[in-house]
Amino acid sequence: MNWFVEDGEAMPWRSVAVTTAAVAGPALVAVPLIGSPGAIAFIAGLSAHLAARDRGIGPAALVTLVLMMSGLLVLGAPVMALILAPCLAVMIGICGTHGMAQPGMRALIVWTIFTSPILPDDRDAVLAAIFIGGMIWALAITWWFDEDATGDAETAQSHRYALIFEMGLGIGLMLSVYVGGRYFGEHGFWFPLTFVVLCVPPHGNLFSKTLRRTIGTVLGTAIAIAVAAISEEMWLTVAVGMIALPIAFRFLPRNYTLFTTFLTVAVLEILALVSQVSVLAVERLVTMAAAAAMTVVMGVLGIIVLRLVKPDALRALQSGE
Repeated sequence: MNWFVEDGEAMPWRSVAVTTAAVAGPALVAVPLIGSPGAIAFIAGLSAHLAARDRGIGPAALVTLVLMMSGLLVLGAPVMALILAPCLAVMIGICGTHGMAQPGMRALIVWTIFTSPILPDDRDAVLAAIFIGGMIWALAITWWFDEDATGDAETAQSHRYALIFEMGLGIGLMLSVYVGGRYFGEHGFWFPLTFVVLCVPPHGNLFSKTLRRTIGTVLGTAIAIAVAAISEEMWLTVAVGMIALPIAFRFLPRNYTLFTTFLTVAVLEILALVSQVSVLAVERLVTMAAAAAMTVVMGVLGIIVLRLVKPDALRALQSGE
């Protein structure tokens, strides 16, 4: 069962409380005041807080703002999304050469949400204001409670081969944005979102992470559907999401499968404020399976190419660095 439980301690309860306040606080304010577009505050807070935990407040603010502006550019413009996808991957690769790949990847997760029509494309100013507000709140909470820059430093090997790995990310991201938008309907953003999450460093965990995330997503989706079958009252949806969120972070990084399970529940319940939870859950499961399959195939092809042209990079990947 070593694949199920990773090395590392569970997140301390103090950090769980700070993370929950940083991530959920903006949405709890924005949604009652503004309505469904306020759900973007949750995504902004999640990205900014995790990026700040990785490398600090400044880098987190920079990459989150850049990816937000890139997101606004692609709202309602699928062709622009295809153009920007490889450009953003190159940007993150350059960041990786300076040990900042992880915060860039956290923000890239947010960018994928903007590639889907789930967000209104005629309220750019409102979305930007909500997003920036959520980001500022999350960064302020993270800084106030000294939870910034607590992640492990990226290794020298990661710096050295960052651009090589991100070239694969660019190709996969462009493909996943196209496939998600073309074949998976309104919630096609799950496809590139899943792909990006699976590619977050360390790259050597790609295949085991794919398996854990697949199992966790199936379990989380089943829970969300069961809750929806009982009732789709807003108070129950919000309550379940708020309970699942701290439980998810408690399991990080000790158990990635259970972390994914409860985070899936939290995200589905909160985004249910924008769309019907049963539809979200089913599409989440289908797109997760497709994105995981594509990621594994690209991983295998990448291993073959690296073995032929850059064996040192392959050894760095296989060592988990």
